[in-house]
Amino acid sequence: MAISNPMRSVIDCLESASDPAVAYFSFETDDTGEYGAIRANKEGLRRYALELLKKSVEMEEKRDGQVLCFHHYEWLVSDAGYDLIRCVKPEYASRTEILASSQAHKTAMPGGAVNGKQQGCFAAILTIAATCLCTAALLIRLFS
Repeated sequence: MAISNPMRSVIDCLESASDPAVAYFSFETDDTGEYGAIRANKEGLRRYALELLKKSVEMEEKRDGQVLCFHHYEWLVSDAGYDLIRCVKPEYASRTEILASSQAHKTAMPGGAVNGKQQGCFAAILTIAATCLCTAALLIRLFS
């Protein structure tokens, strides 16, 4: 499947609007270690959004369910001491189906509970993904 013109425009725009030589992007946690946070400059945010868009296109083209890992980039730094997010695990179902599956998995676990730290990190990851997708949608509207 070929990359759609609007997606190609966004990818081209992000590639030209961010200099990897000055980009900085890192995941870290707050002082308590309970919540995830992004530490980045604007170029780093744009480079990370670019990589997420490329992974979405790769998912669309391959549809094989294989984990999609990011390349090593100097601008993608691990301030947490380990790589919090280094790969994408593709999901091809709707959000409703994914959440239902996750809920079924939680209830199958002893106690069905998830600790606060896991919930905080998961919320941060969802926020990052939503922000990148909203940025992509805005750029698509601007360039179409």
